Amino acid sequence: MSKPEILAARDINSRAETPVTIPVRTGNPVEDAYIYDLSRRFCGSHSPDTVLQMLATVLNAAGSPLGEHDLEIMNCAMEEMYRADKMFLPYENRRKIACFGSARIKETDPSYIQARAFADLVSSQGYMVITGGGPGLMQACNEGATEENSFGLNITLPFEQHPNPVMAGSDKMMNFYYFFTRKLNFLKQSDALVAFPGGFGTMDEIFEAITLIQTGKCTIFPVVLMDPPGESYWHRWIHFIEKELLQAGLISPEDMKLLYVSKDAEDAYHHIAHFYSRYHSYYFAGDTLSIRLSHPMAESSLPWLRDDFADIMPLGDLKQLPSDETDPDARLGYLCRLKFTFKRGNYARLREFIDAVNDLD
Repeated sequence: MSKPEILAARDINSRAETPVTIPVRTGNPVEDAYIYDLSRRFCGSHSPDTVLQMLATVLNAAGSPLGEHDLEIMNCAMEEMYRADKMFLPYENRRKIACFGSARIKETDPSYIQARAFADLVSSQGYMVITGGGPGLMQACNEGATEENSFGLNITLPFEQHPNPVMAGSDKMMNFYYFFTRKLNFLKQSDALVAFPGGFGTMDEIFEAITLIQTGKCTIFPVVLMDPPGESYWHRWIHFIEKELLQAGLISPEDMKLLYVSKDAEDAYHHIAHFYSRYHSYYFAGDTLSIRLSHPMAESSLPWLRDDFADIMPLGDLKQLPSDETDPDARLGYLCRLKFTFKRGNYARLREFIDAVNDLD
């Protein structure tokens, strides 16, 4: 695995769209003066304007006719996001894999054995795993990775979902009240997603991940579907997708490249590791896409890439830079990178472009 010292923050919006404008005033001169002063005095190392926006939003909600329950939801969601970010912060520069699968599968099931073996393999290569922290295949992955290399994002339910013995009492275990804040953290913190057989919850996670990748609302990462040897859970699922969605023209052929089906733990690991063999991360500045690389490409490869991916770079302005002082994360400005004007919309083709970059010598 490529192990960069610093990782980019996973972006669930990819900065591909114009940021939402949040009011920074309450309309009350006294309140505005107070929150302006607070935002400047107590913003720490953060942007005072961001803190000002947050304070203004809170006071605007407090002074609105919204119901008490509406404010309780906002408060709980923000609290869960804050606690999760604090939990992940010490490990921000380690790559992580979100692992999903049924809570109902037992230890003797081939999927359980496979999930445990996969987590053991990837943790030995420096990855951490993130599971739902519950029983079944979540426990299998936590067992394989061990508590030291695991996170558990549990959901409070009146049945089924209780912390598994590996993660119970861990400082990397958190209970969420809301599914949406829990799912946000799976996507925000993960560098890959691996799904084992599961029910509605697993389907929900897979469909949300590929929808956000397909629409550019989440930066691209590998999505691997694991079938144990001799079984075809995900192969049947892929057949349904191809028959009911692809053949009907509801998705594009290249969208299928966002998914990878595997029956072997080593194959699944190598698929993920290859994705990060040269590619590091990417970000947008308007329509300009910058793809950070851990090591440069041969300049002779650029004409081929311009030609083969002309559909997503209409200006043909692909270039390679040794570094970039304008990088929004100054710590990563030293990395070489590819830059071009991206025709937004076909993120599956962008995934193919990243694969091509990784494949080139």
